[in-house]
Amino acid sequence: TIVNCDKKLIKEVNVFDIFSGKNIPEDKKSVALRIKIQASDKTLTSEEIDSISKKVIEAVSQKHGAVLRDS
Repeated sequence: TIVNCDKKLIKEVNVFDIFSGKNIPEDKKSVALRIKIQASDKTLTSEEIDSISKKVIEAVSQKHGAVLRDS
């Protein structure tokens, strides 16, 4: 789902933590992801990175019912 948001710029997606328990509803898990976004021909602007991030959040939310956890 995440890679499909921008196959040209999203190079790698890794889960680095899964947490369930205190402060997480019983039927939910907190999943932390590391997403490598990289252009081969230029340095990405903050706006470009923000745009990709929004696409990723929207896609994962729609397809998997995920929500961002309050920090």
